[in-house]
Amino acid sequence: MKIIISVLVSLFLTTALWAQPPFAALQFSPEKPRQNQELSFDYNQAYSSLIRKSPIKVAVYQFTGSGLQVLEPRMEKKGDHYTAKISIDSNTNAIAFLFTSKEDKDINADKGYIIPVYNKSGQPVPEYYSTRSNIYAGWGESLLGLQNNSSKAFSFLNDAIQNNPELKENITVAGAYLNLLNREKKKEAEPVIIKFLQEAKGAAWQSEKGYALKNQWYSRLKMKEEADHLMAEMKEKFPDGDWKKNETLRAIATEKDKNKKIEQIENFAKDYPAFAKDKNVTSYLQTLLANGYAADKNWDAFFKAANKMAPAERASLYNNIAWNLAEKNESMQEAKKMAYDATTWAKNEMTKPSEEKPGSFTQDQWKKNRERNYAMYADSYAFILYQLGDYKAGLPYAKEAATINEFKDAELNERYALLAQKVLPAPVATKLIEGFIINDNATAKTKEALKELYTQQNKSDAGFDAYYEKLAAEAKIKRREEILKSQLDETAPKFALKDFDGNEVSLASLKGKVVIVDFWATWCGPCIASMPAMKKAQDKYKGNDNVKFVFIDTWETVEDKKKNAMEFMQNKGYDFHVLLDTEDKVVSEFGVTGIPTKFVIDGNGKIRFKSVGYSGNLDGLVDELDTMIEIASK
Repeated sequence: MKIIISVLVSLFLTTALWAQPPFAALQFSPEKPRQNQELSFDYNQAYSSLIRKSPIKVAVYQFTGSGLQVLEPRMEKKGDHYTAKISIDSNTNAIAFLFTSKEDKDINADKGYIIPVYNKSGQPVPEYYSTRSNIYAGWGESLLGLQNNSSKAFSFLNDAIQNNPELKENITVAGAYLNLLNREKKKEAEPVIIKFLQEAKGAAWQSEKGYALKNQWYSRLKMKEEADHLMAEMKEKFPDGDWKKNETLRAIATEKDKNKKIEQIENFAKDYPAFAKDKNVTSYLQTLLANGYAADKNWDAFFKAANKMAPAERASLYNNIAWNLAEKNESMQEAKKMAYDATTWAKNEMTKPSEEKPGSFTQDQWKKNRERNYAMYADSYAFILYQLGDYKAGLPYAKEAATINEFKDAELNERYALLAQKVLPAPVATKLIEGFIINDNATAKTKEALKELYTQQNKSDAGFDAYYEKLAAEAKIKRREEILKSQLDETAPKFALKDFDGNEVSLASLKGKVVIVDFWATWCGPCIASMPAMKKAQDKYKGNDNVKFVFIDTWETVEDKKKNAMEFMQNKGYDFHVLLDTEDKVVSEFGVTGIPTKFVIDGNGKIRFKSVGYSGNLDGLVDELDTMIEIASK
């Protein structure tokens, strides 16, 4: 009887884990959908958060082994019911539904509408578990609007593995589990991970992917002997495996001699003809070459290499190189040609796309992405034309770029303002720039342009400061209102990290202070752009023992992360208190999905505010932090 009870309990747990979650607003058939089947669904608006809203749209996300595919079926409306059918891909492991009405989303009380795809035995396919945990841990925020919850992700996947030990034999599931285990359990995780790896001996772990995952974790745990042994064994067992291609690509990327690099690329194409024909691989290799030629200013060779790239990758390369040249005011004619070509291509793609829609984009997202690309490239071209003194030609491009971004991007507004100042009548340009100031979307250079216009029209700058403060006051009121709406009340992860001197700094040691945590990286352009504002904000609170700024360096890929960050700070001349998140644990614990991200934590260890990205508005960021610190101090 005892054995029977045990079996029944186990069966109950497994059934509970696999049971289809009840959705009040969504019904579907079949109850256990499988790959290569048709799925019908019925969305009842009356039982949803979109009640009495119109129109209703749906995006159906299919998570597959080869990537994300999004479908937008046309739904038939009958009363409050919206129905449609989709075909399930042959490689799908999970399906998520997102119902929207204009800007409103139905995310099922932050649970989402997520369903598994089943196998012939009526059980979810193994990859469903890793997919669902990844949705909880991060994917759900960007795709569905769900709140990141890595603890929930780990609990879900850990329960799945405990009740279904065979999941340990799936490399995808095992990889997701080890990542979450390491993130959630921190120091407690190491012996558990080692035991997991030592026991992983099934057929899947004898594959190259199995060897690679084990090697990755032994390396991460600094178990060099085990990692080296596994690497040698993998190379012997799979002499022509993916590792060989990857090592060759890394060697090409790090080769500094241009002639040797060309030879290596030619040999790579001979050794891996099918792989080398992939347009992404071709573009990557040609980008490596082109960047080298650009550094040497060998423009003939540069354009020859670029012409072998796919159009989208070539346009991106042109934009990046052109912008860097324009900032240094070097090779401006070459920069102009690159920027013009990139902008022309992007404008054509915006109106008549030749590229296929990426499977992970909805039609609206694809359209907006093409518009944003055009705005970015047009802004670069406008900047180059400004540098060349061709203000009249540059103004329309700057205007289009700023307009596409609804005048909310301070950097793009800056280019528009500077060109408007040169081309438009002073009263017209003044009114335009006043709007940027009032709406809090202006940079320091935009302010300078307004000051020059003011001086020009008033024959003196007397009274400008009072005039500007009156405009900026409206922006401050709006900013404070938005900040108050964005208040949070979440317990901050209790981190403990070392600084450059090897001292451990923990959140517990800062109890009673308002702590500003800034996640950044040495390679992150927006992070670097925001640093003058962060320096100004930090200096403002020097001497205030109740406020502490810490800058957490994360997501670095270099070998010596400490040295890399120290050299960066020394070269830039910043005196920030940098903490090293060398294993990217703390950034994960905070649920960060993009940098720079700043958190304002009150004296009780509660996250009160979160700020993502940088608009380019130095004074705006300083004022924003001032307001957040003031509120968090109360």
